[in-house]
Amino acid sequence: MNETIKIQAVSEKWFSTKARKFNQNKINEYLDHSPRLSPSTLVQYRSCLRIFAKWIHDYCKNKKIVELKIRDGKAYQDWLLGHNGSSTNVNVKLAAASELCEYIEKYYEEEFPAFRNPIRKGRERIVTTPRKEKKPLSPEEFRLLVTTLIDRQHFQRLCYLILTYQTACRRAESPQFSREIAGYTIADAQSYVDDYDVSHSYYLSNPIRCKGAGRLGKVRRFKISNDSMRYIKKWDVVRRKKVRKLGLRDDADGLFVQIDRRGVRNLTPAAFAYWFQYEFSEIIGRPIHPHDLRTSRATDLVVRENKPIEAVSIMMGHNSTETTQQFYVIDNHKDSDAVLL
Repeated sequence: MNETIKIQAVSEKWFSTKARKFNQNKINEYLDHSPRLSPSTLVQYRSCLRIFAKWIHDYCKNKKIVELKIRDGKAYQDWLLGHNGSSTNVNVKLAAASELCEYIEKYYEEEFPAFRNPIRKGRERIVTTPRKEKKPLSPEEFRLLVTTLIDRQHFQRLCYLILTYQTACRRAESPQFSREIAGYTIADAQSYVDDYDVSHSYYLSNPIRCKGAGRLGKVRRFKISNDSMRYIKKWDVVRRKKVRKLGLRDDADGLFVQIDRRGVRNLTPAAFAYWFQYEFSEIIGRPIHPHDLRTSRATDLVVRENKPIEAVSIMMGHNSTETTQQFYVIDNHKDSDAVLL
């Protein structure tokens, strides 16, 4: 297998001093006038378009974007493919460049009537690289994580693990849980009576911006179980003691925080990735990722507990049960061709 050649990020300094002024202006204008892009996609597209600008500088004599031809669009795709990155990585960079060109073609038709999106016209179908196989945590692995974190008295990590697994929230959503939920009392509990006349008690989180188009995306309030609430409250007690011991002021509004002598600061998604890469993976004995908790939760509910996939799909924040079934419910036994042997 050919080694991937990493495409270096383009700095703000290079972009503002070396990229052609026309290209700078059009890229910045597009990013400023794209409300459908989520904040994370906006950051990703900004990086992709700076790479595109540098490619134009290095391989197309730094000409204006509107002077690019179809062959240039094909050449850009070939250049990206030449780095042996994944098809997903290549497609994201092509999508950013193509949408920029679509913007210029649509809104500057009078100024540049002959311009046609060179990325769209020069683009050829890319062979999809295999997705990394998803392997959900087994119940035994999850229990090992829980018991080990309890033994190590890592109560914040334990709270994160339990809450994230139970709600099946994404890594970018976990930091948005507010500390205010640690102060919930029984009076804040919600209840739901199912078709069998069984009452289910839960708590609603603060509004959280989830994956979705636009600056606001899809805003949800996650249902928090009584079991998760116990771990939340336990972590909040430990947090208070630690802050008091260090003589700090705690104004951080997030549930998950970094506490040291410099103060108390809300954690970012990178912290959870770090926990998984350097701590949780070591406990389990194999590499695991925060997203594996979503796969594990969906698989446990549908395959092991026989819960309705319609309800699981709602919990996962999916628009259809097909997404839940195809990408998150991992069942190596169902419909296996082993029955033919």
